[in-house]
Amino acid sequence: MNTALFVILILLLLACIVLLVRSTKKKNEAIDRLLKEEQAIVEEERRMFSFLHDLGEAIAREDSQAAMYRLIVEGAMKVMESTGGALYLLDASERSLVPRHHSDKCVPLVALPESIANMARSNRPSLLSFLRLHPVTITEGLLGSIFQNQKVEILTDLSADPRLGGHGANLHAETTVIIGPLNSGTKKLGVLAMTAPKDKRSYNNNDFEVFRSLVEQCAFALANAMAHQAATEKKQIELELKSASDVQRILLPSKAPAMPGFTIAGKNIPATTLSGDYFDFIPLAGRSLGIVIADVSGKGTAAALITAMCRSVLRFSADGAAGPAATLAAVNRHIFPDIRENRFITLIYLVASADGSSFRLARAGHTRPLVWRKQTGQVETLNSGGLAIGIDKGEVFERVTKELEFQLSPGDTLLLYTDGVNEAMDAQGEEFGEERIHTTLATLAPEGPQAVIDGLVYEVDRFCGGRRCHDDITLVVLQKT
Repeated sequence: MNTALFVILILLLLACIVLLVRSTKKKNEAIDRLLKEEQAIVEEERRMFSFLHDLGEAIAREDSQAAMYRLIVEGAMKVMESTGGALYLLDASERSLVPRHHSDKCVPLVALPESIANMARSNRPSLLSFLRLHPVTITEGLLGSIFQNQKVEILTDLSADPRLGGHGANLHAETTVIIGPLNSGTKKLGVLAMTAPKDKRSYNNNDFEVFRSLVEQCAFALANAMAHQAATEKKQIELELKSASDVQRILLPSKAPAMPGFTIAGKNIPATTLSGDYFDFIPLAGRSLGIVIADVSGKGTAAALITAMCRSVLRFSADGAAGPAATLAAVNRHIFPDIRENRFITLIYLVASADGSSFRLARAGHTRPLVWRKQTGQVETLNSGGLAIGIDKGEVFERVTKELEFQLSPGDTLLLYTDGVNEAMDAQGEEFGEERIHTTLATLAPEGPQAVIDGLVYEVDRFCGGRRCHDDITLVVLQKT
């Protein structure tokens, strides 16, 4: 009995030892598993922080957009332990998603034409060229669906997803994808996707949360980079416009010409950085003087370029022409072939004889000149027919453009102006009008040309309530002393 009991006790002890060993082994395995999971999380966090650090440095360095896109895709691939990645961003029209970076091993995420799918089997570079150049509409296929729904998705088998369509199903086989939208606030930016072979990677719930956080950070970085890029481009444009404005100001007369028996003044006030108005004084043969005031339709860069072109052509044509009308005819024939249909130039060109005894004027659709007569104290309008430059190739223009000859007596004052004066509006939409111009001219003409210009500018500014004029203002005043 004692021997049997002893054996039983020994067996029980051995069973307990076995159970204890197994339990310890399971606990050790569980601990090892937890340690591995912890290490994996630590590694994942390290990769994420490293990626965010690189992203922040790229923004600070003002890297190019292409470099930023590449960093986002390749950095996300490292964080998500993926073999491929692609970044599609919304284009300026907000109708298409454009591939900004597509890694070499990223499988197609768009429907493929049959020709491309067939070629891809033997020519991988041709497939990559297609994928890197082919945009998709924001409502098209898998990418459009993610962009519209604004939700992160895990696709365990890409080939089974009905949103791909097209050809090349074999290219999608055995591939898993995690894909999500990029947005900043309410603004949709695009789509980021990671791909990997199913036998090497399986995205889980933790990956889902990590990827969702990752696309948020990428979208934030992109939004900041875009804002910085826009600010840089705006600053560059402003500098270029300032340089263009400086050049344009050089083309305007720096001072009035000396003309015995006359006082002359001119002024140009652009509504924006660049002006579509200009005035000029042109010395002519026989000591006569050409005086020009012009207004190109529209404002900004296009109007400024046409202004410069008009000035050059007119100066080139002036000396060899028989008179103002012939000069304008030559200018119109030169400019008409190079001016768009919605552009035209109104212009007045007058030639003062060397002794100032007479003036010949031609008007190309411009506002009519005014003369204040000292003897009567009245303001006269000088009427002459004329068509704006750039509307007709020549025959009609030359038929309707007529010259007008007139004289000035001592004290008489001639005013040329652009429609930025008479069409200036107050807060209620009322125009300054010609009557106020007449009144101001009659009041200030006795004080000289500069007083007329300063007074008109002041009155227009006061009428508009200090608001910036919507159009350029140009004035030329000539007075016989």
